Amino acid sequence: MAWRLRHEGSPQPIGQPLSTEQIVEGMKDGVYATSDEVKGPADAKWTKLEKHPHFAEVAEVVHAINEQVEHEVDDNNIDMNPLIDVCLVLLVFFILATTMSVMEKVMQLPSNKQSNLKPRPLTPEQAQKYIMVKVEKKGSETIYNVNDYAATEDKLGRELERLVREGKTEMILDVGPGVDFGSYTVAVDKAREARIDKILTKAPNKGGGSKTAPPAKAPAK
Repeated sequence: MAWRLRHEGSPQPIGQPLSTEQIVEGMKDGVYATSDEVKGPADAKWTKLEKHPHFAEVAEVVHAINEQVEHEVDDNNIDMNPLIDVCLVLLVFFILATTMSVMEKVMQLPSNKQSNLKPRPLTPEQAQKYIMVKVEKKGSETIYNVNDYAATEDKLGRELERLVREGKTEMILDVGPGVDFGSYTVAVDKAREARIDKILTKAPNKGGGSKTAPPAKAPAK
């Protein structure tokens, strides 16, 4: 039997009349949708394949197969959103951990656990390998004594760079009474710009002064 077939919503039939076998194979292969319309010689009007007595059973089977395939495709899709969220959390954690690690390398401040230690002063031989910087307040001016050389803020960086070129890459920073935190920060920033590897501080005294950190805390030669 010859059938006329047209796609859903189209007013014109496609090509030449088709046999029943051709339409069935077309539905199985996905060429024709179950909602396409068909009209036989004895039909008075166009009818959808899924509702036509000759093709309704085949259309139902094809429709079930298509639904199963779509369901399997959905199951194979991986939701990447949870993985992305975990990666972002880990990225933020590593950024913060790395930043803290760098700060600890640059600024080794005495902890509360070290407050009960009885530090001993460095010997002259031990002190020779360090850049000794003492920040003092003289009136309204801040003086940076670098190995007994009194430098202003403008000259501090150049003096530190000169000592680094001589091979000294570790610094002991002593902040005197009345020195504000900004002046302390200036000394640390200048040391970092001069590429000083390690900055140590002087352990605080109960009387308000400071003593040199114990040799055990100083890096070996």
